[in-house]
Amino acid sequence: MRVTSAFLPLLRRSGDPRIVNVSSGLGSQARVHDPAITEAAIISPLYTASRAAVNILTTQYARALPDIRVNAADPGYTATDLNGNSGTQTVTEGTDAIVALASEDRSAGTGRFIGRADIVPW
Repeated sequence: MRVTSAFLPLLRRSGDPRIVNVSSGLGSQARVHDPAITEAAIISPLYTASRAAVNILTTQYARALPDIRVNAADPGYTATDLNGNSGTQTVTEGTDAIVALASEDRSAGTGRFIGRADIVPW
C-alpha cells in the first residue's frame, strides 16, 4: 500500500498506467477450497493470508483507481529460495504472467487475476 501510494503521482503522469501485484494461487479462495487442486492441500497460514490480502487489495485498487489498470499475477510454483528451489518451473517461467500484465494492451482491462496459462479465480 505504501509503495502504491508513493508511486500514484508518477503513475498518473503516465499515458498508460498499470499496477501488477504478485499474488499466488494460494491466495485464491476458490483454489484453496477445491480438493481437486494442489493449492487445497497446502497449509501455510501466514503466506496464504498475505496473498489473499494482496488479492483483495488488487480488487479494491482496481475499483478505486479507474484511471489506472490494477491486476494480480500468479507466478505459479516457481523454483526460488523461498521454497528451497523445489518449484516445478524456472524463474523465467514464473515471470510470464507478470510480464504479460505489465506489457499488455490497455484494452485488456483491470481487476483481473491471471496465471501463466489461465485466469485465476479469486
